Amino acid sequence: MRYLSLLAALLAAMPAVADLQLNYNGFYGRMKKLQQPQYSDITLAFALTGVHSGKTCRFYSLKLLSDQHDIVVDIAGNGELSLPYNEALKDSNAVLLLRQADNAEACQVEMRLRSRMRLPSSLDIATLQHYQQQFELLLDDMAGISKYWLPDVHGVIVEFTTAAAAVDIEAAQAGSTNCSGKRCYIQLNDNMPANSRWSFNERPAYLLPLLQSHAD
Repeated sequence: MRYLSLLAALLAAMPAVADLQLNYNGFYGRMKKLQQPQYSDITLAFALTGVHSGKTCRFYSLKLLSDQHDIVVDIAGNGELSLPYNEALKDSNAVLLLRQADNAEACQVEMRLRSRMRLPSSLDIATLQHYQQQFELLLDDMAGISKYWLPDVHGVIVEFTTAAAAVDIEAAQAGSTNCSGKRCYIQLNDNMPANSRWSFNERPAYLLPLLQSHAD
């Protein structure tokens, strides 16, 4: 199984203290990869969550600062940051500065590799394989020479805003699909029929890569 510590830098959470300061250049470099046309359907979202609870971070100030910039950063309900892709911020060595109350849970930055656009409630195998290929290509691109230690992308994780179960799954897909809570884990292989389809009782929030470590 290919595995590497870089995966933590790409997909996992980075620990932080109460007042968090991060260089914007790190965000910019990752966002720049996503500007390439072969990654048009996926994105790398950045979220602020509590170190222990995993809930959306609580803070009183979140800004991008440099000697030329003072920009308030918005945050969505799921904790994802609305970070601009801006070369001027990179060139001015801007920092993302988060300020919290002393008694607040320390926050961390979490990176989420996921689908970009809203998805229908019924997904065919061609669509899932397309996302699987984009996820794997981007992970390899970001990892560089370390890609040989990356875990394989075995399929996709379908994530919902509420608990959802797959319906109308044929026997050929049933053995490779496992739904639990707000997620359905789908392992993909070349032996699946070309007309394979997964239907759900609600539209997915997004797709995530199913890595070998998750599939084991």
